Amino acid sequence: MTAFLNTIIVLAIILVIIKLVAIKRQQTNPSKQVHKTTSPKADKVRVIVPKPNTPSANNSVDVKWDISTIKELEWKLFEDLCMEFLKIKNCNAQVTSTGADGGIDIKVRDTFGNIIAIAQCKAWNSKPIGVNLIRELFGIMAADKVRLGVYLTTSTYTSEAKDFAKDKPLVLVDADELVMQINKLSDEDKKRIELLVYQDDRKTPTCVKCNIKLIKRSVKSGANAGREFWGCINYPKCKITMSIRKEPLNG
Repeated sequence: MTAFLNTIIVLAIILVIIKLVAIKRQQTNPSKQVHKTTSPKADKVRVIVPKPNTPSANNSVDVKWDISTIKELEWKLFEDLCMEFLKIKNCNAQVTSTGADGGIDIKVRDTFGNIIAIAQCKAWNSKPIGVNLIRELFGIMAADKVRLGVYLTTSTYTSEAKDFAKDKPLVLVDADELVMQINKLSDEDKKRIELLVYQDDRKTPTCVKCNIKLIKRSVKSGANAGREFWGCINYPKCKITMSIRKEPLNG
């Protein structure tokens, strides 16, 4: 059993224990029980509605989960996939940032709202995750007094990054590990993730500022004239740009 799976199981056990303690306290102090009406906010599990060109929930989705499937996802969709996976593992996971880099992407809370784990997602294909990024995550954990940190990437990790995480409450999940864990899910749970990522446009990146899909633009003049890049549709109000990454190699 991998370290990632062990960590998820531990998180789930912690959440169950906390919930049982809360129930026990209510039973021993009935006068302090508060009856609340059900509201949309009470249900933290996302309801995924298939888009027009997305296979319906009643049909099978023929998605081959391999490295190339993970690597072709744009950064925002990869982040959503990671969050949905944690939710499937009974973790109260919520996206906290809007940018493709920097900050903490996902926070996992217990039933009382306390943060018990933080996660960073990085959709990189051209280079491995280095030790500096792992140090940054550990620094945020120390500053915020969070016990567990998880790093998930479509890439790999350098040997220095792995060595740094060995004796610390850090879990490094690369593309191979994530694909393996998804393939271990039940058919029902795999379908939840497939409906999330099986979109016509799962490769076009999202603007880190406007949270909308970028469009292809090209340099008009100069030494780089004709070079294509991703730009925001709200230009010139939004000047966010991203490089067009190379297609991942199969296998």
